[in-house]
Amino acid sequence: MNRDERSQIREQILACRRLLRQEFDELLRLHGLLPDRKVAAPPGRQELRTTLDEAFAREGGNYAAARERYLEHAAFTFLNRVLALRVAEANGLVMETVPARGEYGHRSRRERDLADADPELAGQPENLAQEALRQAFSEMRERVSLLFDDDEEPYGMLLPRLPAYRELRQTLSRVSDDLWRDFETLGWAYQYFNSEVRDDIRHHLRRNPTPDQIPPLNQFYTVDWIVKALVQNTIGRIWLEAHPDSFLRAKLDWLVPVQNDLASPGRKLDLAEFKVLDPACGSGHFLLGAFDLLLDMWREAHPDVPEWRIPALVLEHNLFGVDIDLRASQIAASALYLKALATFEHSRGQDSKAVFRPRRLNIACADIRFTDGGRREQFLATFDADRPVQKIVEETLDACGHAFEIGSLLRIRQPFEKLFKSRVAKPAELEQKAKQLSFLTPEYQQLSLGDIPVSIPKDLTVEEIVVGIRDYARQATRAHDLGSKLFGYDAEHALELIDVLTDRYDVILMNPPYGTMPVACKEYARDQYPRTHNYFYSAFIEQAIDLCKDDGYVGALTARTFMFLKSFQKLREEILRQDALAEVIWDLGFNVLDEATARYAAFTLRQRYPQDGVDWRKHPVTFFRLTEWAWDGKRAKFEEALSEMTRSQGKVGRDARS
Repeated sequence: MNRDERSQIREQILACRRLLRQEFDELLRLHGLLPDRKVAAPPGRQELRTTLDEAFAREGGNYAAARERYLEHAAFTFLNRVLALRVAEANGLVMETVPARGEYGHRSRRERDLADADPELAGQPENLAQEALRQAFSEMRERVSLLFDDDEEPYGMLLPRLPAYRELRQTLSRVSDDLWRDFETLGWAYQYFNSEVRDDIRHHLRRNPTPDQIPPLNQFYTVDWIVKALVQNTIGRIWLEAHPDSFLRAKLDWLVPVQNDLASPGRKLDLAEFKVLDPACGSGHFLLGAFDLLLDMWREAHPDVPEWRIPALVLEHNLFGVDIDLRASQIAASALYLKALATFEHSRGQDSKAVFRPRRLNIACADIRFTDGGRREQFLATFDADRPVQKIVEETLDACGHAFEIGSLLRIRQPFEKLFKSRVAKPAELEQKAKQLSFLTPEYQQLSLGDIPVSIPKDLTVEEIVVGIRDYARQATRAHDLGSKLFGYDAEHALELIDVLTDRYDVILMNPPYGTMPVACKEYARDQYPRTHNYFYSAFIEQAIDLCKDDGYVGALTARTFMFLKSFQKLREEILRQDALAEVIWDLGFNVLDEATARYAAFTLRQRYPQDGVDWRKHPVTFFRLTEWAWDGKRAKFEEALSEMTRSQGKVGRDARS
């Protein structure tokens, strides 16, 4: 999708936002909910008014603020449903409901069929249009259960009247059918829906942003050519190293030739265990970009598996995402699910056994809270025998309670690993410790931590502590916003933030947040990320490397300041030498992300591992300087440079063989 096409989406989405806000504002007035006060509802509107009053009460705060929040959420909810419906229609997943076409009497196909079946309804255009929408939303709930809440859901109670709906349809018709077939359109629409909100926050922001302001301030989603470059040079490179004769080599046309001594440690590549994480997934652009390549990898590795089964396997086993924004998490899950469903429909053929039923979607929303119910104190009591561990567990639970601010920077394993590594003491201290604990000998075992054995409780290994925290979190977690539902699943099963952040990944792809952290996040980062806490994105780089498996990859788009500024010195001299090594860097400069004004760089990092035998001083990095060109010109220059590089290396190889 080029910049002109994205601009086309932006223009129409902003027009839809203004239209729906005006329409829903007028509908609220019709129910006696004025901007500054309530008045009695007119006859015939009392029942819905009572429900709207309850919805406003859930918003909290004063009346005017609650009304504004409700208005914004209602406008977004309706538009998001219509957009998801339009994408599903364009991909042949449901009957057309949104486009009005001449061959159907300037109605949609669903409206035409409803009118043919019910002549009385045919004479009521507004009721006909609204009934068609209700049926379409119901079909989407049945077909794609995670996308749509019930019509009674607070933000879904209002439907626009016929004149506004007709104008909305006309506006959306200006977006080409090709763009509606692109699943990324949902994500771009969300970014542009928040454009005016973001501008308003910037205008009024004077200090650290609040947690609610972080999502719109950082909604600058990654353009497809950068996604493609990072996906191919991480996932693609790992695959070709394990399968040098793969037919996919011809498809990986943006794979940059690299020559270094970072040999793979030889771990087996099992696709059922191959995991890709985006820790700031937004609306899922990196995950959507990885889907097609992973699909081909499964086809090549498992030719015995029916093709229709593979889309669900990719969702279940390979793709993981986290975001602090509930809406963005929903859109990422929606887009992935729809793309996988469309792929399934294309490949099922006439197989009567074919069914698309992924067991899970690994998209976690960090906007969570813990309910106590007496569990916390009971859980902490299980660590009474080891107070240092208990203290870290308590701090971890406190941090989990602020996950809506900390997000993917939440650290679970690392504090315990650091504690256990530090338990190296002098022999006299160990002897004294052993005497103190001798009466508990049956409950203890000897573990080698560092180079000296230390007695610690048998049950308190890192893995067992993490499992305990996972179980506690699963029992004590509830969703924040929209009641206790997320994607139609119970929050206990849908919110897997702890699971995601205690696992290890083959590849991490990300466009992390920039700018200033919220206060609680900044305090947490200062403690947990002493080398990188000054900047949002640098802390994300450190966390991404920590979450990688040995020899895993990080592919990222961030500000370019880490390459130059003194404040990033520890990141450059410690983390990007000792923990991971850069392989490819694209220095992009300005004009990269729509509506963003920063200067950017994209890069791939390879995680180091013990005894990899590499001297960072001799490790080569391939560097593309693309700062002189704007927007899609950067892609063209990268393709030109890569083509020249590939030809040159091919000539060197032929000369060497001759």
